[in-house]
Amino acid sequence: MKNDLNDGFNIINNDEIDLKILWIVLLENKRSLLYITGAVVSLMAFYLFFIATPLYYSNSTIFKIQNESKSPINKLSSIASIAGLSVGSESSSANVDLVDYVSSRTIKNAIIQKNWQTKNNETDLISYWGINDTTKLTYFLKTLFKSITGSNNRTKDERKLKWSYRAMSKIDDRIIAKYKDTGLFTIEVWMEDPLLAQSITDYIVNSIVKYTNAVKMDSWSKTREFYIQRLREVKIELDETETTLIKFQKENRRIIDSPDLIVDLVNFRRDVEIKTALFITLQNEYEFARIEETKDLTEFKILDKAMYPLEIAKPKKKLLLLVSLFVGFIFSIPSYLLFRAFRI
Repeated sequence: MKNDLNDGFNIINNDEIDLKILWIVLLENKRSLLYITGAVVSLMAFYLFFIATPLYYSNSTIFKIQNESKSPINKLSSIASIAGLSVGSESSSANVDLVDYVSSRTIKNAIIQKNWQTKNNETDLISYWGINDTTKLTYFLKTLFKSITGSNNRTKDERKLKWSYRAMSKIDDRIIAKYKDTGLFTIEVWMEDPLLAQSITDYIVNSIVKYTNAVKMDSWSKTREFYIQRLREVKIELDETETTLIKFQKENRRIIDSPDLIVDLVNFRRDVEIKTALFITLQNEYEFARIEETKDLTEFKILDKAMYPLEIAKPKKKLLLLVSLFVGFIFSIPSYLLFRAFRI
């Protein structure tokens, strides 16, 4: 490596770096260091003010209520076991992971297709992001290229579907759902418009509450339908068992001298008692299911509603400019020394 340079300083002497000489060289050429640092800060400023998308942040939290009573699925499983049937447990019911629900195509498609009120106007996200803007130069160039290559054969519906896919891909990075074991569920949304961020957050939270309510209502409705069906079946079985018992008693009025007939009588009476107990249990649970179906089955309560964001959440311009200033200064030293070492 070249040690003798035209500024008269030898930074490396006897294969060791002379820190004093290094410091003098840096002070003598501080203007060059400032130029390099300024270039790094300028690149960061150009990115922040002309390229980066400013996003507003809004969030909302909901809490899952711990219900000590049996769920309809668990209650149905208990009754079904008495009735001699087997139904799915709660783990296989409609209690799906709400994080997956928020990231599902259903909720994202509903958000994309819905018209939202922004600070300036009312629009859907596809139009808001300009995904379907056919006046852009990039759209014209793509269309021209596809026309030349013969690949521009999409129908109008296919183009709309492609716009929806692009919007879904974009919204994936804007919505985050977090769930804690304590039952706290947080929805975070980043959008270019503050009112849009708040409105989408509220929409997702309300959608979760409505969805969980619908799942509970459906569970109790299916439970009630099961009880109705089993009541009819058990009523028929009970009538048949009672008829058999009455017929047996009429045909065998003197059975005290016959142990076999006594055993048969006990069995017939036991069958009647079991069927009667099962019928009464099903009837009570059916009435209970009817009552529960009319109750407020809200499983989640909103703790913190979405707030209207007043400031841009990201990018954090002041912080990034300070970081770029520090990084630029650190980067300027080896950059200048490398330039000094190889200059002619």
